Amino acid sequence: MRRTAPPRLPKSLIPVTRRISGLLHGDYSGLLHRAGSELGDIRRYTDGDDVRLIDWPATARTNETQVHDTIADHELEVWLVVDASASMSFGTARSTKYRLAVDAAGAIGLLIVQSGNRLGCVVAAGTGRIMPKSGIDHLAAVLATLEPSTAEPGSATADPAAALAMLMSPRTRRGLVVVVSDFLDSAWPSEMSRLTRRHDVIAVVVSDPREFALPDVGVIDLEDIETHQMATVDTSRADVRARFAEAAARRFEARLTSLRAARVDVVDLRTDTDWVPVLAGFLRSRKRRLAAGGRT
Repeated sequence: MRRTAPPRLPKSLIPVTRRISGLLHGDYSGLLHRAGSELGDIRRYTDGDDVRLIDWPATARTNETQVHDTIADHELEVWLVVDASASMSFGTARSTKYRLAVDAAGAIGLLIVQSGNRLGCVVAAGTGRIMPKSGIDHLAAVLATLEPSTAEPGSATADPAAALAMLMSPRTRRGLVVVVSDFLDSAWPSEMSRLTRRHDVIAVVVSDPREFALPDVGVIDLEDIETHQMATVDTSRADVRARFAEAAARRFEARLTSLRAARVDVVDLRTDTDWVPVLAGFLRSRKRRLAAGGRT
């Protein structure tokens, strides 16, 4: 019986992951740090620490509350949740939001499998789901599922509850969940707040410059790509453009605030900027904070 060759990593991922690796000096082990089951060193208690980790003899000796750090489990289970709803097909700069989402998911996925962890994937507003496994060949299969030719954003809207349902099940191993979306659906934060009870959660927010500013091109018809509602706007009016920009900025900040209130780590990536150093800087600062005992 002829064996089928495993899927290959896309060529577009190679330069991105080389840059990520260089910016992070090849240290993948702490990027996806989470509490494990094995007790480690003792340090002073800080707000948000698990009271079950208090070392009472050390507390009595020092007259300060001391807690145990925990050593991260050797193998972490990580899920990528990538939004493939219709709004993700929008893009006016270097790429669509969906293309950026897939590239960012690929870079994060490579860091995950290079550190020996297991990677799974859910396509929100799509039918794709891949159970967690380890290895580069498995990552290639995940990315093949996410490629626009396979999971092109269509007319569907994202259903956050459905996308995250399996990950909230007690049968799903505790781990890390990385959700990549524009988060236009207001249900995302509440669903992710529930998700943080079982998992460490990162939100990768993707956006496009045209979502924040209208060009001066006269009277135009705008269509909501998911609801298909139409609106006629005179973009030649400076007050119209100013009100649009103000409202867009306010809605975007409210989106980020609601995600952070859900105890989710948030990184903002844009289609018109070099997102690689932004993602690397976020992962680096996250590693430092978690290593110091900070909470997500």
